[in-house]
Amino acid sequence: MKKILALLFLSVAIISCETEPLDPSLNSGATGGSGSGSGSGSVDTTLIVGSWDYADTETESTTTSVVMGNTISLTVDIEFVSSDAVLVFNTDGTYTVNGDLTIETFLAGASQGQSTSTLAESGTYTINGSNITFAANGAGTVFDANAVYTIVELTATDLEITVASDVTQVISGVSQRTVIEGFASFTR
Repeated sequence: MKKILALLFLSVAIISCETEPLDPSLNSGATGGSGSGSGSGSVDTTLIVGSWDYADTETESTTTSVVMGNTISLTVDIEFVSSDAVLVFNTDGTYTVNGDLTIETFLAGASQGQSTSTLAESGTYTINGSNITFAANGAGTVFDANAVYTIVELTATDLEITVASDVTQVISGVSQRTVIEGFASFTR
């Protein structure tokens, strides 16, 4: 979850404190494809190669725990503040992301303050339809291996990727489900 919060989604991860849904245009599929944002479209993969500056990112993370029969839910929203981070896609299927990303975290609509994360990661990427998969070299901190990343817009100057994750785990007898949804936008 921390990976996506820092990213998040790219930040690779990733929330808005407002009551309206995240940008509804994210459900329209990848530019140039016929997908619904679920990986069924296709993108012109030649357009992704190059350097992309972080322009925006928002994620919403809801964790629901069941403790001794009692359900407890907590929603955390993350909003973009600023960034000098650059995501680079190379023709050989490798990527790097380097720079600082500043986000503001909200809990129950109240700001919990801003934090800055230094992003420094490299690895490989593959594109299948409009889905993009990242495999970090070593311990990745930007892209969560449990998340699904979908390219919803890819032009010569704009890139938008959504992130979705739904993970359930049992820790010391406590069932915990974390659902994360968000997007990251990049420009060049």
